[in-house]
Amino acid sequence: MGGTADTESLSVRERVYRYLRQQITTGAYTGGMRLVEEQIADELGVSRTPVREGLQRLTSDGLVLRIRRGQLVVVEVDAQARAELHQLRVAFDQVAAKMLAAKTGEVDWDALYALLDPLAAALNEHGIGSSQFAMAHLDLHMAINRAAFSQITSSFLERQAFLYPTDDYVQQPGHEPVSQHRALLDDLSSGDAERATTAAAVHALRGFGNTTLE
Repeated sequence: MGGTADTESLSVRERVYRYLRQQITTGAYTGGMRLVEEQIADELGVSRTPVREGLQRLTSDGLVLRIRRGQLVVVEVDAQARAELHQLRVAFDQVAAKMLAAKTGEVDWDALYALLDPLAAALNEHGIGSSQFAMAHLDLHMAINRAAFSQITSSFLERQAFLYPTDDYVQQPGHEPVSQHRALLDDLSSGDAERATTAAAVHALRGFGNTTLE
């Protein structure tokens, strides 16, 4: 990562927090699961500090519970809650797509397309179910969100628990994850609001294991 040490540290903290939040809200970390700083740090290849800070934030968010002897466990996020969060994500992505279509000339599309490279590297080196792929996937979608909205709006929205699941893509013929995200960027950069919003909805629903619009 580029930038100063402080910027890099902030990026690591945010990425770890988003990853852990996603693991909980998608059900990858099940309710009652014990969370151990050292194990998570080893899995992600980071120090314990960003993990500790992420778990503290998730405790404040109500997604992690501190029990006896300071142990931390995941709070149950049931299927209804996950479905509600995902519906918010679909609506949110469609608004973002509409905003992007209205200002295609102002967006650094090269920078967004460049994020496909770490996505491909994580996929090839670690696999679709890896933490490395999940974080690269989140990085791409968060960058799309930042491009769509003003700094204040995108900063607020990034703190919300919208879902970007990673586990459905390679199981569906014709939807290899890197080419799928390249196609999404092609649609978002087209300048055609209808094409962009439809693509965003289809992409979001496919990620939730549903290929039809409702």
